[in-house]
Amino acid sequence: MKLKFFLTALFVCTLLNALEESEIDTVISNDIAKATTILQDKNINDSEKSQRIFAMFDSFFDFKQMAEICLGKAQWKTLNSKQQEEFIAKFVERLKESYIEKLKLYTDEKITIKKSDKKSAARIQVPMVLTAKDGQTYEILYKFYDTKDTRGWLIYDVDIIGVSIVQTYRSQFDGILKNNSFEDLMKKIDAINLEVQK
Repeated sequence: MKLKFFLTALFVCTLLNALEESEIDTVISNDIAKATTILQDKNINDSEKSQRIFAMFDSFFDFKQMAEICLGKAQWKTLNSKQQEEFIAKFVERLKESYIEKLKLYTDEKITIKKSDKKSAARIQVPMVLTAKDGQTYEILYKFYDTKDTRGWLIYDVDIIGVSIVQTYRSQFDGILKNNSFEDLMKKIDAINLEVQK
């Protein structure tokens, strides 16, 4: 279903500066509204739309944390610093390539941001509901954690219709690594398509 693919793209639309806990609700609501405006602008081509939206979220996703979770702590520890950097770069590249096409699927669906839910001292979730033209609703759940440093709160995972982005990749990577090397995984990442299904 095309809308499900679009939902996986929406999670990239966020923030700009170090985020404090008290700012999460307001900032994410404002920036998703800005991203929606960009998507609706027929005077901007798809490439420029993607660039503008990526510029809004890069500093607020903890790509290192996401990459480590996706690969698994045990496998991550076997890599040297150069391999870790290469994996993060390839992982981020794959995410962006995957979402560029999905951003094109937006067709004026209604987006509603709900109040954040503090799950623990260091974990906050922000629900977003997308309402399709047929009235059906789909929930996206942004998962923030407190970095305990100057970066503030960052996103480490996103659930789309009840399915975790990082756990989906984790399952895919685990399947490849069962019978292949890390080098083989790096070669195969480009061919992996993230499909979120119930």
